[in-house]
Amino acid sequence: MPTAPRRRAASPAPRAVRPRAARPRATPATASRRHPTAVAPSDDTRRRLLQAGIERVERHGLRALTVRGVAADAGVNLGSFVYHFGTRDAFAAEVIEQWYAPLMSRLQLTVDEAAPPLERLRAVLIQLLDFLLAHAGFIGHLLLDAAAGEPLARRFVVSMAGRHPQLVLRVITEAQRDGALPAKESPLHLLMFLMGAIGAPVLVLGAAARSGLMPDALAARMLPLAGDVRAVHRRVDWALRGLSQEI
Repeated sequence: MPTAPRRRAASPAPRAVRPRAARPRATPATASRRHPTAVAPSDDTRRRLLQAGIERVERHGLRALTVRGVAADAGVNLGSFVYHFGTRDAFAAEVIEQWYAPLMSRLQLTVDEAAPPLERLRAVLIQLLDFLLAHAGFIGHLLLDAAAGEPLARRFVVSMAGRHPQLVLRVITEAQRDGALPAKESPLHLLMFLMGAIGAPVLVLGAAARSGLMPDALAARMLPLAGDVRAVHRRVDWALRGLSQEI
């Protein structure tokens, strides 16, 4: 007599598997917490691009600031450039501000010191002129680009009227109130004199020499005087001493 087929035991129900919590993606912030001294790669790439931009403007001017050229100088791909800055104009604007910001920070600290106004004015003028000497190429190209109609250069040059000149005017006014500079003169007039006597030789002679407007023999004699740091500092002292005698 045939036997009934043996029934197979039912398989146990599968155990529920709890989903594993997703591991948070690493970000520059979390990376810096795990490795406080580490520099996030994206931050390093951004700095390299900005430094390459500053150096390119120093050599060739703002009009030579191309996306491909900057990326090649910095050793990064075009995608990284677009990721960090988006467009060439956004990058160029940040290059100018990154170049200029350290000067404004130093000047603001000097203006806010507790030293006598004339002493602070001398320090501010020397900081401005040292910056001018160190970045003569950048400044010269920026002014030429603005004169040629480069929109970003023009916008920045126009904006400068409300930046470091206002700090210089503030200290000039305080020196006038302190009796260290002639009170009868307009602070703006005094600023014009100081910039003409001290800053113009550096800018004008340098531009004339680079453009070929100055004979080589004359440029060889005058440019070292215009760009010598100690000579520039002496011109600052001469100008301030002359104004002090007008009181």
